[in-house]
Amino acid sequence: MNSQSSRYQEEILIVDDTPANLRLLSQMLTNQGYSVRAVTSGARALESVHASIPSLILLDIRMPDMDGYEVCNELKDNERTRDIPVIFISALNEIEDKVKAFKLGGVDYITKPFQLEEVLARTETHLALRNLQKQLLDAIDKFERELQMAGKLQASFLPQKLPVLPDWELAAKLVPARETSGDFYDIFQFPDGRLGFFVADVVDKGVEAALFMALCWGLIRTYTTGYPEELQQAFWEVNQRLVTDTGGDKFVTVFYGVLDPQDGQFTYCNAGQSPGLLVKAPEGDCVIELGQTGPPLGIIENQTWERRVEKIDPGDMLVLHTDGITDAQNGEGRFFDIEGLLEVLLSNSGRTALEVQEDILNSVSDFIEDLQQFDDIALFVVIRRGLEHP
Repeated sequence: MNSQSSRYQEEILIVDDTPANLRLLSQMLTNQGYSVRAVTSGARALESVHASIPSLILLDIRMPDMDGYEVCNELKDNERTRDIPVIFISALNEIEDKVKAFKLGGVDYITKPFQLEEVLARTETHLALRNLQKQLLDAIDKFERELQMAGKLQASFLPQKLPVLPDWELAAKLVPARETSGDFYDIFQFPDGRLGFFVADVVDKGVEAALFMALCWGLIRTYTTGYPEELQQAFWEVNQRLVTDTGGDKFVTVFYGVLDPQDGQFTYCNAGQSPGLLVKAPEGDCVIELGQTGPPLGIIENQTWERRVEKIDPGDMLVLHTDGITDAQNGEGRFFDIEGLLEVLLSNSGRTALEVQEDILNSVSDFIEDLQQFDDIALFVVIRRGLEHP
């Protein structure tokens, strides 16, 4: 479609109480292929706009009953009409008049007596800008819809239901900071009844991180289930694949553990992830940090990871988390940090895993107050109940 024929898609409203000006502008714009409406008062202009939204308005200022400033103010106060470009055309030539016009939302100001070539040039410019803005908004809307779809796809990777085991409580949650997330978790049960679960955090944010997350989730799930006894070997295999497939410029931090619910033995490897926290009972104030046993996955090939073992006794609580909790920052620039997390955990003795999970997330939310969540959060809480628990 050429520029001349595309003008038939544009409708311009001219508002001026001088019939000669209306005829001159209408004829000029009609000759250029635009559809034109012309009215002689502010009230009629508003009626015309509400009946059919024009592409652009050429608006006189000095008019009886309702001047151009009042018309523009009415348009900008209405959500349906606020985005219509308004070009003021007026004999008023003082700087104060022009400043007022722009403050009210006008996109341009043409001084009378006007030149037809100038009116046409500015009309074309602002229609082109309006169309570019519409294209940009449409593209943003499409992008946001695609992000929402990607977020739903990511959510489908997560377990829809956690295993139910006698004397054990599990709670897990992902809280994305945006439509998509770079953090994730998973849990699965081996044939012998042991549980494997992990929390992970990929480098960076946004769409690229979401795509990398999908790759990492698939690789980690495949190799951890393939090596139920050799956690370090599963990490080695995932690392080799990531280095080969991504060239070592992306990485993921992972805490992966295997729990035997019969005796509470917990075997784990930590590839650069935040330390797991094991709150021991009956002391209640003794916390064992399950720190890193090797570097993140995906940086350097042929890395190795140490495999470690801890015992989760009746009454103990295990918390795995990504750094979206400890790195949460408030308006004063302070971080929630590990001390904030420990304070919450030590005040939650005897509560359920779900209650602990919600208290952690609520505490982080209260800490940052009205600020937007900056980073994704993945959180996993495991509690072993003893025989004395009601």
